[in-house]
Amino acid sequence: MGPETYIDGIGIWLAAILTICVYSFLIKDNFMFKLTEALFVGVSVGYGIVLSYQNGIRPKIQDPLVRYVHNLSVEKSLVTNTVTTAMYSLSGDIVADLSAPFKTNSFVSVLQGTLQRSTMDLTDTNLLSTSIINSLSASELDLRNTPALLGATRDYLKGYSTVPLKQHFWVLYIFLSLCLGLLYLSRFVPSRAWLSRYPMAYLLGIGVGIGIPLDFQTRILGQIQASLIPIVFMSPEGKIIWVITIGNIALLVGILTVLYYFFFSLKKEDPVSQGLTKVGIGYLMLGFGASFAFTIMARISLLIGRVEFLKEDWWSGMVWPFIQRLFQ
Repeated sequence: MGPETYIDGIGIWLAAILTICVYSFLIKDNFMFKLTEALFVGVSVGYGIVLSYQNGIRPKIQDPLVRYVHNLSVEKSLVTNTVTTAMYSLSGDIVADLSAPFKTNSFVSVLQGTLQRSTMDLTDTNLLSTSIINSLSASELDLRNTPALLGATRDYLKGYSTVPLKQHFWVLYIFLSLCLGLLYLSRFVPSRAWLSRYPMAYLLGIGVGIGIPLDFQTRILGQIQASLIPIVFMSPEGKIIWVITIGNIALLVGILTVLYYFFFSLKKEDPVSQGLTKVGIGYLMLGFGASFAFTIMARISLLIGRVEFLKEDWWSGMVWPFIQRLFQ
């Protein structure tokens, strides 16, 4: 089946040529393979930089800083009037029930989350009013007690600030983090390259602090928990399920013999010790072989996908129809 648009056709031709250039390395190392390799690395780095900006720098640094600078110039009265008007509009659309319970803390959390949203423009009164009403309507709060609703709004607005104190500290934290990240660029100046040790040490410290407990829980505690299984597996009727039982026995034998093999401080000269060591080595070889086979299968599946692409999308969809039209 041919491409739907010219852009799709160009993409198919480009993908086919690059695929053939990569597989040309099977013959010998050549210029086209090196060009494709460099193109792949360059595109990957460029895509990674854009992705880091979109998912990291923009939402965590740029948007909060822009909002902070913008909100410094916003009048408090403008926001409070907009919020009050929105609450009166919302309460007018709700059937009042003075006996209905009202959760003040939950209401304040929703309202505060809307006002402190990083993408919120506090000067756009229509957007601000609509966002507040939509956030409260989408929540599970019972807003029928309108006097409590309006009273909680007035109490919150008394201490409201367009830039609360904790946001000043948060912006300071963002600025210091940005400066720490920029120290990586000191590697380009040999006389100041030592400054890059600080962000490296900070990153490694956080990584080790997070990674060690996580690895201990998954790799050690998780495997210990997975090995605590009954040797004989019984069905609800009291019968032995031999398939699962044999598997459990094989698992326990493998765990014990492999652990025994790695006790290098023990002298394993007697026949029993040597036999257990060989069994442990056999389990290790089975594990390494299965892992290698799984890797080969994954690579072969990628090869099959590229060959199928060349056959169906490129040759059958573009090259062969072009040859037929050429010789008609």
